[in-house]
Amino acid sequence: MYKKCINKILSLTLLTTNEIQEICEKAIEVLIKESNLPNVQSPVLVCGDIHGQIYDLVEVFKMEGDPSKQKFIFLGNYVDRGENSTECIFLLLIYKILYPENIYLIRGNHEQKTVSKSYGLYDEILKKYDVYIWRLLCEVFSFFNVGCIVDGRIFCVHGGISPKTMSVNKLKRIDRFVLDTSDIYEDILCSDPHDEEGFKSNKQGIGSLYGADVANSFLECNDLTNIIRSHQFAFEGYKFHFPNRNAVTVWGAPDFLGKFGNPGSFMRVKEDLVISTRRLCIYNYATRSVASLEALYDEKY
Repeated sequence: MYKKCINKILSLTLLTTNEIQEICEKAIEVLIKESNLPNVQSPVLVCGDIHGQIYDLVEVFKMEGDPSKQKFIFLGNYVDRGENSTECIFLLLIYKILYPENIYLIRGNHEQKTVSKSYGLYDEILKKYDVYIWRLLCEVFSFFNVGCIVDGRIFCVHGGISPKTMSVNKLKRIDRFVLDTSDIYEDILCSDPHDEEGFKSNKQGIGSLYGADVANSFLECNDLTNIIRSHQFAFEGYKFHFPNRNAVTVWGAPDFLGKFGNPGSFMRVKEDLVISTRRLCIYNYATRSVASLEALYDEKY
């Protein structure tokens, strides 16, 4: 059933309500068994914001192999803004069901009811399905990981760190199923690196800005070496932060919305914990089609 659904997704054919319900229920059964911050062994690929750009998600799988062959951490913001949020999230959930040890789904700030209702997912679902599917997906989002730690040393998260705690152990204990009541979790989703020292208020009104000094303290307190995060657009596809470059933003949506002409990228963490970048090419957003999407996939199920 799942491989049939993958073929339907690649042809941009709508799934049935029964298929979606089965995918969501099985995904929850897998996700609920995982901790807030699972430790993931290298080598692993770390991917940033996708924002409904299914062609670019599939391009990553073409370049590196899908989760049947390769281990992935996705940093969140799978949905909203782009045109194919449902296809992106359903494909990733299917892979989570089929290969649970090879794909980890971190929650982004767009995997929230309030945000996804305003920035695209809700409207897309109403055009393709009905409001029940949106509610079902919002339930699934609450089971996504807070973050991941690669080999006990590299902290992977959607946004960053929180002034309310410098302890990874506390992040392991927060109730990820009630995001809207957790200020710490909101910080983790929405905080951004900043050139000034210390924590500052974020202009967006949610989360914080964090400087090199507090990032270094967080890493030292938890015996970590690096932060890999997403959440912010990076015009070159990625951006290293701070003088010692121990935090990096990775952005996974090339030519974002057909407006910016930017490359995307993902990070490869090798077994020696060396982090390298791999860029996603810029494609003509306007000329993408079902045929071009299917052509990206060498293997049909």
